[in-house]
Amino acid sequence: MKIILLSAERGAGKTTACLRLVELARGAGRAAGGIVAPARYDAAGTKVGIDVVDVSRCERRSLAVVERDAVRATVGQYRFDPAVEAWALEVLLAAVDRPLDVAIIDEIGPLELFQGKGYAPVLERLPCARCHSAVILVRPSLAETLAARLATLAPTTVTLTLANRDEVPMTLLREIGGTRMNADSTD
Repeated sequence: MKIILLSAERGAGKTTACLRLVELARGAGRAAGGIVAPARYDAAGTKVGIDVVDVSRCERRSLAVVERDAVRATVGQYRFDPAVEAWALEVLLAAVDRPLDVAIIDEIGPLELFQGKGYAPVLERLPCARCHSAVILVRPSLAETLAARLATLAPTTVTLTLANRDEVPMTLLREIGGTRMNADSTD
């Protein structure tokens, strides 16, 4: 199994790159599964929550809302829906257990790495996964910790920046074996 850590700062476009990767993979006849977690904005452009999308079925659910009342917030500034969290975990576990070309895991953070919650069971399942590859989104501050945790799987890290974000989806497709490079092309 090939593990690719997609690392970028918040707002750089990790989720958007993965959505584009899914399009490219499907166009190349590759099967993709897993989840992406795009932010949700109101009409004024203010972030109001996070959705979660099952990329194989295009099913979308509201994962979290920005919570102004700190007492009601469950993680940071967000109030998460436990039923949607459980659904997303089921989608991820099913994706890594299928013979997909790529499973998208958006994203692994402190909840998984330090508390063993959230999508942590997916990390435990990766060594025996049936999917060919996984793209795991992670912030730079946690990339080294995640890479160390998955060291037996020899993960590769792709860093997304504002300068390279248009090229990253194709880079990821090549990493998962989605296209063959032309003999005279260069990266």
